[in-house]
Formats: sequence, C-alpha cells, structure tokens
Amino acid sequence: MSTFLIKIVRADYSNLQGARPPGLENLDTIVTWALWGAGFILFLFFIGGLVAAARARKKNAEVDAEAPAWPLILAIILGASGAIWNAIAP
Repeated sequence: MSTFLIKIVRADYSNLQGARPPGLENLDTIVTWALWGAGFILFLFFIGGLVAAARARKKNAEVDAEAPAWPLILAIILGASGAIWNAIAP
C-alpha cells in the first residue's frame, strides 16, 4: 500500500492534458458569456451605488460608502473566477 502511494506522489504529472467529454465544445463560450453578463450587471450596480452616494451627499445626508463598495468587491471575485476558469479550462 505505501509503495503504491509513493509511486503516485513521485509520478511525473507535467505532460498530462485535460480533455473535455464529448458534446461540451461550447462550454467555454457559455461560461464566458455568463461571466461577461455578470460583470455588466455588477458594473450597473456599482454605478447605481455611486449615484445613490452622490444624491445623499447633495442632500447633506449621511453618505453611505457601502453602496458602491459591495459591487466592486463582487467584481473582484468575478474577475478572479474568470482567471481561475481560464487556468483550468483545457
């Protein structure tokens, strides 16, 4: 059992190539469009948060800095997910 595990750990994995199952050739296109759509929606929420903060400032009300911050944080996460997808997609 231990020699089997040692062989697995010491194996050369540098030449492995990923292969998609048949019928999933357009998966990259679908995921890319979904990521672009989610990015566009987050951009709209970010602009909406900036407008809400500007209106509150114009009315001398308390400015809520969280309004544009959450969409920006989610956009960073979305960008990271796109990079991760490109790294694992063959």
